[in-house]
Amino acid sequence: MPGKKQPKEETYVLPRVLEIAELDSVYKELVKFARKTYSKFTLDAGQVALIDAAGMQLIVQFLLFMRAKDCKVEWINDSIQIYQIAAELGLENELEEQLEA
Repeated sequence: MPGKKQPKEETYVLPRVLEIAELDSVYKELVKFARKTYSKFTLDAGQVALIDAAGMQLIVQFLLFMRAKDCKVEWINDSIQIYQIAAELGLENELEEQLEA
């Protein structure tokens, strides 16, 4: 059946700053990815140096949405800042449940 082929795998490199004032462009990019179908999606957190509660919520909600679509989400290049804010917000279990290393 003719039609557009959906990518099977994709990687998104999170930016250095994931704070509320900087999230609009990240949100728009993640929405573009969320509209497509992937067998595997990788988040690269290696550049993240600053993250606040809004940035963490965006990541967790994106992970939940992708998982609901049966997309395997992997995490590469961990960022200690992400784990610190997740712990402060009580989201460390939620984050770990949504990621497959």
